[in-house]
Amino acid sequence: MLTDQSFLNPGQIFPPPSESDRLTSYKTADLLFSGQHHVVWPDLWDIQDLQSVDDTLSAFFKKAYGQRKLEFNWFQIVCNVFSDFLVGEPPRLLGQTPAEQTELDLIRDRSNLNITLYQACTNLIKYSHCILKSRFIGSPSLEPGSRIENINPSIWFPITDPDDSTSYTSHILAWTFTAPIGTSQAKLLKLEIHEPGQVSHRLMWMNGNVIDHEIPLSTIPRFSNLPPTIKTNIPYPLIFPINNLTNDFENMKNPVKELETRIIKVASILDIHSRPIMAGPDNALSTDMETGTESLKLNGRYFPIRDPTNRPTYIEWDGKLTSSFSEMDRITDMLYKITDLNPAALGDYAHMGGSVPLSGSAWKRLLIRSISKTNRIRNLFDTPLRRAIHACSVLDVAGRAAESVEVTLRSIGWQDGLPRDMLEDTTVEQARKNSGLTSKLSSIMRLDDCTEEQAQSELARMRSEIPDAPREQSPFEARLRNNGVQPHSNLKPTVD
Repeated sequence: MLTDQSFLNPGQIFPPPSESDRLTSYKTADLLFSGQHHVVWPDLWDIQDLQSVDDTLSAFFKKAYGQRKLEFNWFQIVCNVFSDFLVGEPPRLLGQTPAEQTELDLIRDRSNLNITLYQACTNLIKYSHCILKSRFIGSPSLEPGSRIENINPSIWFPITDPDDSTSYTSHILAWTFTAPIGTSQAKLLKLEIHEPGQVSHRLMWMNGNVIDHEIPLSTIPRFSNLPPTIKTNIPYPLIFPINNLTNDFENMKNPVKELETRIIKVASILDIHSRPIMAGPDNALSTDMETGTESLKLNGRYFPIRDPTNRPTYIEWDGKLTSSFSEMDRITDMLYKITDLNPAALGDYAHMGGSVPLSGSAWKRLLIRSISKTNRIRNLFDTPLRRAIHACSVLDVAGRAAESVEVTLRSIGWQDGLPRDMLEDTTVEQARKNSGLTSKLSSIMRLDDCTEEQAQSELARMRSEIPDAPREQSPFEARLRNNGVQPHSNLKPTVD
């Protein structure tokens, strides 16, 4: 944990040793997410009980058993499913005025916000941290204005309040790179220091892993126009970290390793016994005249029996692997519980008893744990995202971006990411309308997921398409007509 910026002084090691465990965990998470499980668990492929098998097997298989790789990438599956639930349907950003809505739409477009949030959610599950950053790009850009970016946590070094470990006083984005300086390649360290009200840029010369001295930003052409200090006029840093409540990858590691061990061993055993094994008379063997070795040309194994009356026969094998498959099913069930996933989220009907839900409400009841976890992730994102959007709008106003206005979002219209059952939703809205619990306007807004202005336009079109119908008579008027009395237009019923 870092409590000050002294680790950036000359003579200090970078990255700081106190952050080595966190950075190592990020590298491990990257390997697991990309499917390179054999790098994380090298002992997973060392199946000792298969190494003593007859050497002739090596001629049958292209790969030795110790090199078999059957990664089952639960890590990527979990990241994708919860990212789909969170932002598979883009959240709605609704401004209070047309000018605010224009500003929000511009920030969304410049940031490619849907993809940025998807990547950030993946990072949150993968690393247990994700970092959002607001920044302003000036006029040389094709799209001048502010935007929200997803930052890799491996370059993030937070400065923690020594009196409160849950809050940060500033944030450092730091990364090393090599660049030609003179006739040699130099290793440099770029620093981007985010503090309340300002962002500072520095460039350091590295001597191996040790910070040597500071050099001018103009040393590197792409940093030559970068001011050392930029005032933001925002009372908080432009870095918005989001910390997960649990470490999902760490919880999944042991069950996934055991599952892949079972799969690899079963696959290897099945391969061994896929070759024919025969027994028969020894007169079927042929003798090599040079070595004197007796053998039978067969893509398998042959056991000679010293009785010429026996006919050749196949030796059948029953692996009895039921217990292995049962263990794999139990581990899979454990993974569903650990990750808060439901088999329905993956279409795994075998673990649902073979039943398929027929309605949207049935799907939601099945996915209650997955939806609850998505709600937790949504709550983690909500406040940082609203602050990042507000910061972008302030930067736009300060940078005089076109059509800019300061925006303070009170809420974000998050979606659940589940497919809608329109027949069920329409039935519910119809029942609410018939019972007087809602208006047509509100029903249209909910069903069509539109604004009040769009719903008003739809209502106007509906009225224009319906021909004038006779006014519906009241029960009092119906009784008068049944008694042969023509009701007057101003006649009102009295209470008996």
